[in-house]
Amino acid sequence: MATKWDRWVMWGALGGAVALGAAVVVGRLHRRSGGLLVLREWLDHPLLFGTLVLALLFVALVSSRGKVWARSVLGVVVVTLGVFTVPFWFLCSVLPDDLTTTRNEAVPGRPDRRLVVQEGLSGLGPDPLYYVYVDDGSGLATRRWEVAFIDGDFNGIEALAWAGPDQLRLVTADRQTHLIRIADNGRPEPTINDRS
Repeated sequence: MATKWDRWVMWGALGGAVALGAAVVVGRLHRRSGGLLVLREWLDHPLLFGTLVLALLFVALVSSRGKVWARSVLGVVVVTLGVFTVPFWFLCSVLPDDLTTTRNEAVPGRPDRRLVVQEGLSGLGPDPLYYVYVDDGSGLATRRWEVAFIDGDFNGIEALAWAGPDQLRLVTADRQTHLIRIADNGRPEPTINDRS
């Protein structure tokens, strides 16, 4: 028979697992262009949160003393998540995912709008990936809009500058010039996606 303490631990672990799962969903939703930056940075860590969910589900499994069928279902969930999580741990240890912010500057005359450029590596190769964003707003209400993604294997950024408070001028390494208008809410138009 389950003691009161076991039930508290089990329900607390299950509640924590559900809360972390919901946090991952919220983080992924705000990873899209126009999402809140604070939620993107704090909650978009699916491997970390998934590992914590797995640990909490294991604690719930060990502390549950109730019905055999409930323990069996929870055990199947823990084993299934464990089997699917291990390859992601391996991939994340091999593939680089760290982005380095190489540029973060305010728009002239608009302190609530910033141009952010981040660089990372593509897979195991030495070729860089360039991510260009516009952060619009201030404090917790800052939204991050994706302006351009450029694969350094095929292209690069030759020049990137503000052509005014609401327009960017992007010149790629293949000498194409893109004028990108930034709307009042921060949304760029058009966006550049160079995944050649």
